[in-house]
Amino acid sequence: MKRRLHTTFAAIHLGSEKVSMQITEYQGMSRYKLIDFCQRPIRLGEETFKNKVIPAQLVNEICEILAGFCRLMEDYGVDEYILQATTAVREASNQVFLIDQIYSRTGLQVDVVDMPQEIYTKYVAIRNTLKQEKITSTDGAMLLMDISSGGLGITLIDNNQIKYQTNMHIGIIRIKESFDRNKRESLQFNTALTEYLSSTISPVRNELQGQKARYLVLNGTETELLLHIMNLDTSGRVHRIKAEDFQKFFQKMRRLNLPQLMQTYKIPENAAELVLPTILLYERLLDVLPVEEIIVTEDTFIDGMQLLHIVASNNKEQAAEWHKELLSLFHMIGKRYSYDKKHVEQVERLALLIFDKIASRYSMGDKERRLLQGTAILHDIGKFINMRSHSVYTYQLIMDTDILGFSDKDKHIMALAAYYHAHDLFDNSRKDAPEVAKTEMAIVAKLAAIIRLADAMDRSYCQKVKGCSISISEQNLIISVQSKLDISLESWSFDRKSEFFEEVYGLQPILQRVE
Repeated sequence: MKRRLHTTFAAIHLGSEKVSMQITEYQGMSRYKLIDFCQRPIRLGEETFKNKVIPAQLVNEICEILAGFCRLMEDYGVDEYILQATTAVREASNQVFLIDQIYSRTGLQVDVVDMPQEIYTKYVAIRNTLKQEKITSTDGAMLLMDISSGGLGITLIDNNQIKYQTNMHIGIIRIKESFDRNKRESLQFNTALTEYLSSTISPVRNELQGQKARYLVLNGTETELLLHIMNLDTSGRVHRIKAEDFQKFFQKMRRLNLPQLMQTYKIPENAAELVLPTILLYERLLDVLPVEEIIVTEDTFIDGMQLLHIVASNNKEQAAEWHKELLSLFHMIGKRYSYDKKHVEQVERLALLIFDKIASRYSMGDKERRLLQGTAILHDIGKFINMRSHSVYTYQLIMDTDILGFSDKDKHIMALAAYYHAHDLFDNSRKDAPEVAKTEMAIVAKLAAIIRLADAMDRSYCQKVKGCSISISEQNLIISVQSKLDISLESWSFDRKSEFFEEVYGLQPILQRVE
């Protein structure tokens, strides 16, 4: 029997308006092809955003659709699959019951992704498409705007670094549900909606004031309809529109109420209700940050699912490039809170040296390494608010910040590790100490113990340690450092903080100075 050289992969997206599946055969990044794509409409968003519950008939419909997808997967001999659910399922109060029914009736396991993960999944697909079209942020900054049924992601990239990122709960269906039918048909609706959107995105205006961008990159539910009513060619994955042409179109469109919009552009009511807030939101962003050119891409969430899966197992270089870009977001967050960049970089460098030496021995991999880097960069940002209780505020600031590409669980682990790098994990005397679940205890302790040692080695904030090598001898972790300066403070701090590391890893850290 001839051995199969390719892998067959199915990406399934349970979205707010449709359930989609894309089946791909791949053999590395350069050799993959689409085998089949299918989707079924399902109106989860309006029900969930309004009532916070997915009705029983929709649960049954979802299970039937997914059962059909399973049969198709079997026909194609699918080796791997991922099923991810986004906004509507994420916000449903009966989410647990839906997931249980899907598993019971189809055997499929559902991963409900948080908004920063959802936005990032689309982000990597968009960035990959732009790269193929030779559109890069080295030519000029680009503002990426991804609007879905229930959310909006706004990301500013300049020279391959993320300069600003926020995610907001103002998706198109949400906006629609904020106004009843009579209000949407009113002649004053456009003005009222414009004012509503302006007030909603005012924090974005404040953050982006004074910034410059060459491109506004648009992606989302209604982009294809936008191209249609602008009389633009809808073939191809990338469409380029001059900013002045878009503004002329907007000036014409903003004078129309809902019935007039339907009549002028020959579009059904449900489409008109969604395209109008989309256009007005685009215009509000152009008012915040004028650009030279608008780029519309047709990348979908499911494209990002496929790309992330294939890259993770077949292209370490691309994965590293994406991770480097994400790290720039951590530094942007740190800069916002006046972090000490040189200290942070020293702690990150030393922490990674320790991690790389012991990781395989303690079942830690790329994910734990990413969490360690994020923790190292943000471990002291609470000092921006209060020096005395900085660890408490560090925890709160991390928890209150959306971090692109990281789940809420990932963020919680980093926040806990940042807090407990400065406090004993089992100290019950502190009333402000965040609780650590048993399932998180091991990873939080492992990260916090490493950060604690790395931070001690730059206790003076003077980056005295230049060279550093690490070895393991019996039950000792020997850290040999080179420095031309006195490191007494670092040595004393290291000795004081090494006990927790030994408790977690079973290795006694020893700091020694070498010539």
